[in-house]
Amino acid sequence: RCTSRASHPRAPSSSRTSPRVSPASTMALSMASIKVAPAFGKSNLATRKSSPAPRRGSVTVKALKQNASVKHDSYNEHHGPEYFKYSGVDTTPDERQRRHTYYDKRTAIINQHFPGSIGMDDWLFRIENKLGEFGFTGDNTIAQTNFCRDEITAPLKNGIHDIFGYAMDIDGLAGFTAAGLTGLGAGMSHSPTDPNGKERYVFFAMPHIAVDSAGKPGDCIRAGRAGCSHACGALIKLQPKFQELKSGGMQIRAPGTCDHMDPEYSLLEARMLSAVQPADVPQGGLDLVQVTKLADTVIQKHMEELVRASVDPSKCDFAIVTGVQIHSYGHTLDEWHPNMEYVQPTRMTIVVNGQRTDVNLVEETPAPTPRQLWKLGGAREILQTPTSLPGGGGGGYY
Repeated sequence: RCTSRASHPRAPSSSRTSPRVSPASTMALSMASIKVAPAFGKSNLATRKSSPAPRRGSVTVKALKQNASVKHDSYNEHHGPEYFKYSGVDTTPDERQRRHTYYDKRTAIINQHFPGSIGMDDWLFRIENKLGEFGFTGDNTIAQTNFCRDEITAPLKNGIHDIFGYAMDIDGLAGFTAAGLTGLGAGMSHSPTDPNGKERYVFFAMPHIAVDSAGKPGDCIRAGRAGCSHACGALIKLQPKFQELKSGGMQIRAPGTCDHMDPEYSLLEARMLSAVQPADVPQGGLDLVQVTKLADTVIQKHMEELVRASVDPSKCDFAIVTGVQIHSYGHTLDEWHPNMEYVQPTRMTIVVNGQRTDVNLVEETPAPTPRQLWKLGGAREILQTPTSLPGGGGGGYY
């Protein structure tokens, strides 16, 4: 599991120009030009724009050793597995197989807990395409995002900003909106309008959870923090309350009331505990995955109630998009595994000219290719494939 931070020196950088290099030192990549870089930090967009474009088949590979020497940045370098599968156009079959084996394993771990999950950038690609089919674009739509206040939700929020411009944040702890009708109304009043005065809104609402690269729900590593951290903290705090509810020792707060010193959590607790009957709670309570899935169900219901009470379908088009945001970060500070973001899509409802359409995002939209995601991400560097499978599976080059 997450071990305490150790001091690990960065690997010295080296430049390899010969196409005939040792497979063991380059992960069997046979590119004509390979540059191994030691650090994993923020993208330097200015440098990328000013540097000459590499010729076809030339790629920069970053070799990473331990999470202790890797900067985990909530705003950059987080993608889904398909993005990482791209390995250039001049790659050996063995290396391609290793990359696909590793990232397919990471996805399988997530899908054990949240079936149907896809990478974050894969999800964003499909969302933009599907909403575009119904007339929602970055220049005529405002997005409203209702995620947890946790900073590690930022990569997904930034991806939505890339599509629709800055979103109206109606966030609350665990993804339960604290903004209410006033917040939604404010966001709608900021919407672009078409020549006929029509407005368009997309409401995104999700809880989140960490599932580390070894498959443990709740665990993650945060930038600059030694040892293990956790997400979602609010849902973890709530988790034992279900056992108290089962035993009859839990008094649920009256609707509409809150602790003025802890307003968001107290409202979250009341909504979640009111959503289940004590008899339906298992004897041992709910695990974190179950609590997160319940949160998604409650958030969906609450968001639809808010939208019904505030949106006039005769004057606007709108969409409601829900799911679970999943942070799949390395499980140890001593061995590098890439930080990745996933989304489990759970609902997509689109209303245009008063007509409702329910969309199955995964089944009804084509998936992008790894190359497309890599190019859309503005990447020049490919991260070296980890040398062991996540969850302790396999050693060496498996």
